[in-house]
This record gives sequence, structure tokens and C-alpha cells, in this order.
Amino acid sequence: NSRTKSIADRVALLTFGVVNMSIMSMMKTLDLFAKERSVVMREQMRRTYSPLEYVLAKVVAEIPLDSFFSLTFAAMLKYLTGLRSSLRTLAGTFCLMTVSSVSLGFAVGSITSSVESAMSLGVPLMVIFMIVGVINPSGVDASQQANQLLTLLKALSPIRWAIEALVTAEFQGMEFGKRNRWGQLSELKDLPAMGALAVVKNGDEVLANLGLKDAQYSILIQNLVWLSTGYLVFSWAGLTFFGPLR
Repeated sequence: NSRTKSIADRVALLTFGVVNMSIMSMMKTLDLFAKERSVVMREQMRRTYSPLEYVLAKVVAEIPLDSFFSLTFAAMLKYLTGLRSSLRTLAGTFCLMTVSSVSLGFAVGSITSSVESAMSLGVPLMVIFMIVGVINPSGVDASQQANQLLTLLKALSPIRWAIEALVTAEFQGMEFGKRNRWGQLSELKDLPAMGALAVVKNGDEVLANLGLKDAQYSILIQNLVWLSTGYLVFSWAGLTFFGPLR
């Protein structure tokens, strides 16, 4: 049976999908952006175009193609696994996450001078964002006060917002053992016998145990939009204030 049955399978599937697409998008962007850096700096010295024009041109040229790959991935994920979330939700979230990851690549590339330095900064940064962005399957202790640095890193992680959005969309309102509007069973078999998901009865309890009790898909998506915008602004600032190579 190719259908995803258990809670843990669905969370892991969405998590690995986000991590895979996010890292792939950022690494490609870092490589291209850093390779173009010296050429861009020379042309800016000649006042051929401004940093803002270059960033906008990169957005128009690269993001549609990267989003197409994310759309294809989301469609395959929906078809092969039978996730409860609609194709529109999956595709929209993956595409927006890709935009955010590409924007992060622009931001890192804007303050580095070579492919080597871009990778040296970008790879560890993405690993950190991956670590703080994944959902802890053992649950979240609501009484534990969050570390300020950890909170900041989570806020800057596109992986975090994408995973939380997808998990929220997948489980919110799910009733185990009932049929959805397409007649497919939403029942989750092989439920875990240990951990935060051991005694859950519906999707809302799953989200509560994962620390997403009050999460709203629309708000999480808005956070991804703002994060993407922030990284693009940082890219413009990096190209502007770090100045041309002389």
C-alpha cells in the first residue's frame, strides 16, 4: 500500500520534503550568485545597472524555474503518498518555501566574494536552520522558556515555517477513521505506542502535542512571505553597502 498511514510517517515525509527542496534551492542559488558576483561588481562600477535592478532581475529569472521544480515535487508527493492536504496547499507551500530559500541564497551571496566563501557561510547556516526548523517528535514542553537566540534562529528559518505550515494543513481538523470529500479514508494505522503521539485521537491533538495547538496555516504562510521579503531586502543592502570589488 503506497498510502501514508501513520502520523509519524506523514510528519517525516513532509519534513524531509521541505529539507530536500530547501537545501537544493539554496545551494544552486549560492553557486550561481557567487559566480556572478565579480562580473556584477564590475558592471556596477560602470553604472550599467543598480543593485536593486540586479536583484529584481535575478528574482524574475530564477524564481519561476525553481518554483516549477517545487510544483512538480509537490504534485508527485500528493500522487504517490495520498496526503490529506490539497495539491494547491502542498504546491503553494513548497513554492513559497523555495522562494524563501532562494532569497536566503541571494542574501548570503550578496555579502561574499567567491563560491568558496558563499558555500562556507551558506552550508553551516542552512544546517542550523534545518536543526532548529524540524519538529521534535517527542513533543514540546510548553512550560519551558524558549532561549532568545534559538527563538531568533527559528524565526529566520524558512524550513521551520514551511514544515509547520504543511503539518498544520495536514492534521488540522482531521478525524481518524472518517472519509474525506473524495471518499478516501483519513484513518492512520500503526499509530506510535510511545512519545507525544501515543494517545492522540484526532489531528488537532497531534498538533497540540507537537506544539502547534494555536497554529494557523495562513499566518505561517504570511511569515514565509515576510521572511522572503526580508532576505531580498538584505540582498539589496549587501550588494549596495559591501560595494564593488576594486
